[in-house]
Amino acid sequence: MAKVQIIMPVTLDGFLPNKNEELMEWLRTDGNGFPYWEERATFNMYPHYGMLDLMDAKERRDNNCTFFMKVQDEKSAEYAGGVFLFRLADELVIYLLPISYKSGKNIAGKIQFGQWTLRESKTFRNNICRLVYRLKE
Repeated sequence: MAKVQIIMPVTLDGFLPNKNEELMEWLRTDGNGFPYWEERATFNMYPHYGMLDLMDAKERRDNNCTFFMKVQDEKSAEYAGGVFLFRLADELVIYLLPISYKSGKNIAGKIQFGQWTLRESKTFRNNICRLVYRLKE
């Protein structure tokens, strides 16, 4: 079965960072941000990819296949919420940005229930922390 991986930036208080945030630009362009995962993924998922199609594709592919989705705006955050709702995510990569907003699009509350295991953590010079979690089976 294929792996579904969600990559999402989150502020310290659980919100989706603004697109024009300086740290988001780093995440979009640096080799340790989104490009790191894009290079390793088999397929990129976009918000218009059907959930039933994803369920079917996940079942048909082997465990060497990775479906990758980056959360970078409200539309992709809503889609990720659907992936979590259907319990399709196997791996969650959180980029914790050292900023807080106190309001906005809360995305931390959308993560699917279950027990997650921290597989890797790394802090970068700009104080962004990357946390890689796998859903415990």
